[in-house]
Amino acid sequence: MFQKKSPVKAAWASLKPGFAAIAFFSLILNVLMLAGPLYMLQVYDRVLTSQNMDTLIALSLLLVGVFAVTGMLDLMRNRILGRLGARFEMRVGEPILKSAMARRQQGRATAGQSPSADVIGLRDFIAGPTLTAFFDAPWIPLYLGVLYILHPLLGALGLAGALILTILALINNARSSDVMSEASKARGRSDALFTTSEQNAELVHAMGMTGDLARRWTALQLDSHHLKLRVSDRMSSFSVLSKTIRMGLQSGMLGLGAALAITGQATAGVMIAATIVLARALAPIDQLIGQWRSFLAARGSYKNLVALDKEFPQAPMRLALPRPHLTLDADIAKAGPPMARNATIGGIKFSLSAGDAVAVIGHSGSGKSTLAKMLAGIWMPQQGSIRLDGNPTAKWDAQELGQLVGYLPQDVELFDGTIRENIARFSTSIDDAKVLQAAVDADVHGLISSLPDGYSTEIGQGFHLSGGQRQRIALARALYNDPFVLVLDEPNSDLDHKGEQALRGAIQAARARGAITFVMTHRPSTLEAVNKVITLSQGAQTGFGDKEDILRPRTQNSIASTKRREVAAPSQPQTRAQQGANA
Repeated sequence: MFQKKSPVKAAWASLKPGFAAIAFFSLILNVLMLAGPLYMLQVYDRVLTSQNMDTLIALSLLLVGVFAVTGMLDLMRNRILGRLGARFEMRVGEPILKSAMARRQQGRATAGQSPSADVIGLRDFIAGPTLTAFFDAPWIPLYLGVLYILHPLLGALGLAGALILTILALINNARSSDVMSEASKARGRSDALFTTSEQNAELVHAMGMTGDLARRWTALQLDSHHLKLRVSDRMSSFSVLSKTIRMGLQSGMLGLGAALAITGQATAGVMIAATIVLARALAPIDQLIGQWRSFLAARGSYKNLVALDKEFPQAPMRLALPRPHLTLDADIAKAGPPMARNATIGGIKFSLSAGDAVAVIGHSGSGKSTLAKMLAGIWMPQQGSIRLDGNPTAKWDAQELGQLVGYLPQDVELFDGTIRENIARFSTSIDDAKVLQAAVDADVHGLISSLPDGYSTEIGQGFHLSGGQRQRIALARALYNDPFVLVLDEPNSDLDHKGEQALRGAIQAARARGAITFVMTHRPSTLEAVNKVITLSQGAQTGFGDKEDILRPRTQNSIASTKRREVAAPSQPQTRAQQGANA
């Protein structure tokens, strides 16, 4: 079966041509880096012995030219890496955002998970110095070969030093990776608590939770810092040990070269050149040990992104279905939140036609919000289906289905941007006529026009909107582009009398243009605008039909129950004043 390649892996694979160019530049750079040792070799063995100034000038000019070329190549390499990091971020950003939203929508997100931080961490790793060290490391044998050419004993010492530092790097990785992962998770938990506390600052302040939450956050931070210190201590120990060994090897190389020069097996130039070559050979390993933390973090971020994309892959392109305009049929045998072990609603069955408006009524916990999410396409039934003109909503492309649905949740959220952009759902091609029509239908045009910048007023830039104002703007967003299905979950929870009138007008306008409207409500005032009623109790449908047929028995039962209570109630004892009057 054909399986689409992961966007994360595809984005990484798209960097291969750039990595090939970096590898080519690294080869040239490492070859040209031999110019310094060769210069020292020639100066000590030829210039000082011949006392020839012209030779010294020529060699120095040649070295300056080589350094200029290496500088340009190094600059080009760093710039290419920076652009590769930006390309990776741009290619994975959109699919990872979609996958992260799908995970949140299905209730599987946990504290400490931050896909955006993972993307940024990988971008910085690609553009940073650690990756440069990886590209320089393959050319270590080149320098060791030069040492063997200078003298086999010098080459053997260089090889031993490279092996020792490589073993240290592997031990460093084995001892640090697990603790680094634990530290990252602990930091994620503390960051999640910090963000949640900040977002709910008013609730925290009102209920006196500030001190307790601050202490809990401090405790989480202490756990995080404890693990980070363990990682830091281990890596610092290996880094210091690596530098000490490298300095010892350089001194040993100098001493060995001197001994060979004394015995006539080498020259003073070989002694100096070998020391420089060894330092260049060991530099990438030493740099990798020092930057190992960033490598471990990048590897963890890559695994997180691949796992996220694997668990929530991009939905395949579906066949474009015609826009529905006739019916909505629901037959839900079992449904609930994606992570719930048991169904929260079931036995839901009804059929509606264009222009119907349905009030879904029931006590708290009866399943109204769950049904609203099913009707809006946020969740899908585990057993059963919801069909638009005969087509199950599960078969629709999510983006196309979203254009057919207007959804107003209980908890209203407006996004950072203008009111115009919020109403238009941040469409890339905003139709101002539709924005205006949605605002008029929601009876919020006058309110928006009275704001300092009208429809261009920025949300979240210090401009405060009341709960009712936000709810009415969110209603306009739900009405934008004339959706066929309108789902309003407790739409009048923050509305005043004028707002409720506007809501009823919006429902009536939606019915007039052929939309099917659902209103999850407790308030009887909303029932004036609907013609159908669905009653829920403990997650099951207990009634469906015309408003009069459903509500009349409920009203009669309520009146009869009240009369029975009045008859059954014992007579109240008379007060002393009443007794005196009767006497």
